[in-house]
Amino acid sequence: MKQLDINCDMGESFGRYKLGMDEEVIRLISSANVGCGFHGGDPHVMRKTVALAKENGVGVGAHPGLPDLLGFGRRKMDITPQELEDFFVYQIGALRAFCDATGVKLQHVKAHGVLSGMAEKDEKIAEAICLAISMLDKDIKWLTYSGTKTRPIAESMGLQVVEECYADRAYNADLSLVARKKPGAVIKDLPEIKRRITQLVTEGTIATIDGKVIEMSFKSIAVHGDTPGALDLVREIRATLEENQIQIKPMSQMTG
Repeated sequence: MKQLDINCDMGESFGRYKLGMDEEVIRLISSANVGCGFHGGDPHVMRKTVALAKENGVGVGAHPGLPDLLGFGRRKMDITPQELEDFFVYQIGALRAFCDATGVKLQHVKAHGVLSGMAEKDEKIAEAICLAISMLDKDIKWLTYSGTKTRPIAESMGLQVVEECYADRAYNADLSLVARKKPGAVIKDLPEIKRRITQLVTEGTIATIDGKVIEMSFKSIAVHGDTPGALDLVREIRATLEENQIQIKPMSQMTG
């Protein structure tokens, strides 16, 4: 039986503002990417989300972003690699403290929003991110795009890379995500989601937005907790994996 992880962004509520359906979705996933306060989340939300993950046997990952609450970390900022390194050390360290206090080991780090794309295009940005992780703990996994250009950088620093694919996002032919501003970038149709997941796990391929079929390697399937209908989306993904005899496990517990 093949094993895969399902990861979802969580803990991105802030103060009185609630985002996502964390309490319901977390029962259906295996790894949670927890907001660390810069793009979303706050100390209370972080604590509650880590505890919720522990209660449900879900792996915990830090989800650091740019200091942009208003834009939810999805707008580019002109920052230096050193600034980004400091941002990551600060945010990962904060979440790891909550993990330590809760008796949970921090499993992985996944960059939030625009940062993943920036890392793919700028080697200095990728180096800053990987350096921040490796300085804190080389056992922390780096969760990022399928076919990532950051793999050699991460592995040169002793990090294990886990590649992911998105169930609810359209892809370009170069494996980059279609910009959210473009029509069709976010996929909401559940039958289409089911077809995509089935194709991924049986053939290892995915259809691009322009109709091409490309190969994709991955160990985790990512969903967005703030996508409308996220709960139904995760249910469909989980059901499709189970139909194809895929065992769902946190990435730190997968074998082979």
